Amino acid sequence: MKIVGNERELKEYFDGLARLLQPSAARQAASDTLDVSALIAELRQTIREELALIGAEGQRNIGSYSLNKLKQVFEPYAGKPAELLTPAGTVEGTILKVGSDYLIVREHGGTSVMVPLEQLVSFQLTGKQVER
Repeated sequence: MKIVGNERELKEYFDGLARLLQPSAARQAASDTLDVSALIAELRQTIREELALIGAEGQRNIGSYSLNKLKQVFEPYAGKPAELLTPAGTVEGTILKVGSDYLIVREHGGTSVMVPLEQLVSFQLTGKQVER
């Protein structure tokens, strides 16, 4: 398992742990008894919350990285006829624009269709292809 965090996140994490431990130390000094199971439960809950936050941020970063890669793949095909398969059906026409997370395709009837890159199932060029 890989955990990615920056310096600010780590500082906040350890500051939070310190805040959890300080009240426990004060209670221990006052009553000289420490509820270890409650402390462990608090620490586990805090760790779970931090891991969930880091996991959600990582998923967002992975998604944007994948869309950027797809954009780079489609940029050379702007102005070329293509057939795109999506869960909603097939879109066939000329790729007019490659956006950060979408394609705009002009169909043969003149209708422009915006296709989100994350909805693409397959892609192929159509029409006459010339080898260079």
